[in-house]
Amino acid sequence: MDSEALRGALPDRIETERLVLRAPERADIASIAALANNRKIHAMTTLPHPYAESDAAHFIENIARTATEHAYAIVLANGDLIGLIGLHLHSDATPEIGYWIGQPYWGRGYATEAAAALIDAVRDTRRCATLRAKARSENGASRAVLEKLDFVFLQEAISGCGPHKDIPVTTYELTIAAETT
Repeated sequence: MDSEALRGALPDRIETERLVLRAPERADIASIAALANNRKIHAMTTLPHPYAESDAAHFIENIARTATEHAYAIVLANGDLIGLIGLHLHSDATPEIGYWIGQPYWGRGYATEAAAALIDAVRDTRRCATLRAKARSENGASRAVLEKLDFVFLQEAISGCGPHKDIPVTTYELTIAAETT
């Protein structure tokens, strides 16, 4: 899989009925930090806690749109940022979708809507046949999102590194199309 070609083919902006997915920008720093500085989000993601504006700035300036990441801010039609979604891109591995939604916006279908839109955008590039996703095994809400989107269970394993070291993590895979380029 040519991750550089996939990254270059993805749109800068994706719109759904209720959401806009766009590149994270410096103006988002305070909103990202305010939502991400939450123990419940930290418990289910790789985000650090506490999560400061300096963490959000580092993410936007050094990680969000790089050779190995293609992130989108998830924004409501009124302009409120509610979370982030993106792809982890590595030339030697299947792209992995990841996302988080701020707690005030949980339970409204935003994660499913944003992930479906990103999957459709990836499918439209015709440069990727398969996506993967991981969720902490105890994170039933995130696992339900993935299962709703037809991701198939691959395995459950104990994570060997990072903030999830020694924690059960479930891996899913979604076949989206035959690669054509």
